[in-house]
Amino acid sequence: MKKTLHLLSAIVLGLLILFVSSCEEEEIPIPPPTAEQKIETALDAFVADLAATPPTSVDISGRVKTYLGIQPVSFFGATVTLLDSASKATYSPYWYRLNDTLAYKNLADTAYHIDEQSWLRRPIDEQKSVWTDPYFDAGGGEIWMKTRSVPVFVNGKIVAVATTDLALE
Repeated sequence: MKKTLHLLSAIVLGLLILFVSSCEEEEIPIPPPTAEQKIETALDAFVADLAATPPTSVDISGRVKTYLGIQPVSFFGATVTLLDSASKATYSPYWYRLNDTLAYKNLADTAYHIDEQSWLRRPIDEQKSVWTDPYFDAGGGEIWMKTRSVPVFVNGKIVAVATTDLALE
């Protein structure tokens, strides 16, 4: 009886060890973040900073240039469009990559028709972050791109829209 109990205990213990070892977690590789995910993360952090310290026409160009300058080269361009009380653009310093430098344009130039651009209108109208469909940015970056646009809220009101462009190959 004792031998049978001892043998049974040994078998149960062996099966338990076998079961536990077969249940060890397999390491599932985590894919690296996509270019879109990297833009979303960086732009959300930038917008949080803009909401905490609201942008002005005096400081926003430098803030956009600094933001773009520390990002990977997959971030093609960026702007923060300041809005008036009617949600119309008043200033939009656009910094983008040109060869190995950062170049500047003011997208609030009347020739660009900024207030008609979907990357600006949609986040204002929908009051949320959006990705545009791919488009050729004539008058802006002059390339095929898609844009992540995030409204900047201060005291519950949209005061600006921050964007980052992803160049498409």
